[in-house]
Amino acid sequence: MMSLDAWLGIKAKPEAAKPEKLSKKTPAKKASPATKMTSAKKPKPEPKSDSDDVQVIESDQPSSSGVQSSQRPVLKPKMTSSVLPRITAGSEEAKQRDKILLETFGHKKFRSTAQANSINYIIRRKSDVYISFPTGAGKSLCYQLPALFHPGVTIVFSPLIALIQDQVLACKAKNIKCETLNSTLKEPERKAIIADLQRENPTIRLLYITPEGAATNYMRLILTSLHKRNLLSYFVVDEAHCVSHWGHDFRPDYLKLGQLRDYAPGVPWIALTATASPAVEDDIADQLHLNKVKKFKLSTFRENLFYDVLIKDQIATSPEKDMADFIRRVLCEKTSGQKRTANGESKKEENPNAKKGKEKWKGSGIIYCKSRKDCEDVVAMLKTQEIPSYAYHAGLNSKTRNEVQDKWMENQVPVIAATIAFGMGIDKPDVRFVCHWTSPQNLAAYYQESGRAGRDGKRSYCRIYFSKEDRSCLSFLVGRSFDEIRAKKISDELKKEQIKAVRTGFEKMLDYVEAIKCRHVVLAQYFGETTLKPCEKSCDACRDQKAVEKMITTHKSLDFTSKTAWMNKGSSQRSGDEFEGFRMQKFDQDAGEDGAFSGGSAYGESKHEKEDRLSLRNTVADEFRKRRNAGGIVRNNTTTNENISKPLKP
Repeated sequence: MMSLDAWLGIKAKPEAAKPEKLSKKTPAKKASPATKMTSAKKPKPEPKSDSDDVQVIESDQPSSSGVQSSQRPVLKPKMTSSVLPRITAGSEEAKQRDKILLETFGHKKFRSTAQANSINYIIRRKSDVYISFPTGAGKSLCYQLPALFHPGVTIVFSPLIALIQDQVLACKAKNIKCETLNSTLKEPERKAIIADLQRENPTIRLLYITPEGAATNYMRLILTSLHKRNLLSYFVVDEAHCVSHWGHDFRPDYLKLGQLRDYAPGVPWIALTATASPAVEDDIADQLHLNKVKKFKLSTFRENLFYDVLIKDQIATSPEKDMADFIRRVLCEKTSGQKRTANGESKKEENPNAKKGKEKWKGSGIIYCKSRKDCEDVVAMLKTQEIPSYAYHAGLNSKTRNEVQDKWMENQVPVIAATIAFGMGIDKPDVRFVCHWTSPQNLAAYYQESGRAGRDGKRSYCRIYFSKEDRSCLSFLVGRSFDEIRAKKISDELKKEQIKAVRTGFEKMLDYVEAIKCRHVVLAQYFGETTLKPCEKSCDACRDQKAVEKMITTHKSLDFTSKTAWMNKGSSQRSGDEFEGFRMQKFDQDAGEDGAFSGGSAYGESKHEKEDRLSLRNTVADEFRKRRNAGGIVRNNTTTNENISKPLKP
């Protein structure tokens, strides 16, 4: 059987300039570029010309200036391996890299210049690296390929066990020796993994763990042991926005990762994310103590994704019926040979004998819902329209969830209605649409979730169905987030910063939904990309700005309460009502120190505000009663625009 080193193209006795297999018997003076040296050793001097043909930024925005702020203490790097010379075409390093790319990952070339440059730079182990690529741009390859290029173990920190399990399965499908240490393992499995890591030359190349797992004493002992034996190649922080309290998915245990530099100094770090604003980007560098960080970034703009927003109250039939028609237009192909285009037209005359349900489904889609009940209701509605679909949420047991996910991945069922827990780590190229039945709570989360569409580069659709009632429901969920933050055992200052971050994300989400300009530009500006031009054809606002303007203007004019009324203190005083399983939460002055967000009077609820509150309560309660009706709902509309609800023709 071919050895792992031979499979990776690492020769047993390489020349001095080539990567060399790590061995305790190798004399230090003959250390190859791939061999780690002790912290007392200094890296080989770099060539005076340090351009290295590396394109650091491949986007329309400059890099953030705060990453290497003089106010942050800068740790001197203690590299534990020699720095490779720059990788040039035809070199042994380039051949080894390309061999791994083709034989392990099945690619003849890299997806983008930025991806190629980042991998070349990471392989050289020159300094820490920050990568910000949009969803589907190939972030995982940026650390997985270098992990196989060098001997040793790469540690990957990932936020969720479910996400880790998907990543490990994907690696094993490529015959990559990859494991995870987490609480779900049985004792024999755990012992086998630890035994492998204690070997002189472990076979494990990638080890995935959660930040919580990294904080345990036994895990730190393992990392210390690997480091002392020069067997730690990289530390990788996936979903790095979780490090930042400004991020949309902040996790306190991520803050402890920076402490690992004390246990394993000199090991290069790689931080990756798809959703980091400039403030989050700088905070990631601060919290992880990134050294001489080199940044590789791609623009947020993905031309193949068509973004649009529909106001539920202005749909001619009903939101439910509209969504079913939308799915059929995007995914459906008649078995009679009649192809449907994305705008709903048929290439041939419609066959009157063709029955609903006799379609051929091409591709797949995700519908994100706010609650388990919404997932079940959406699936029930789609079944009445003869659209095959399943629900996916935490209320299902793990076996059922896995079965649902497998059927969707294999295109046995085209549509899945899920809570936001679904989708992380899933690499499915033919997701033709991502639909949000209600808006997410913040714009960064929406960008990440919608980005799961169109990974194959083909035209795909990202749609939000929105209403004034949804807006009010979201405000209560944000209020619940405030309560959760206030209950945390963290400093008051950090609580204020997190509350401010949640508030900002929510306000930006509302700005996006109610915008009358290019959706891609709104997204890009949120992530600090200020020079992106309107897409012209990949969003509803660019396709038909007048229709969008009319829709949004009508939506705002019919809004039954002001922003300050639905966000004020009085709006929290409900009589125990629940919005589809979400209890109404307190929304107090902590939402903003200046009161701009809470908007309420410091002396209590006015008569006008009380009337608005009661109107809101009655309207929302009535709305949810309507939604529980099996056949959908029909509203009296003041404005309808059937054209705007149709996807753009590919």
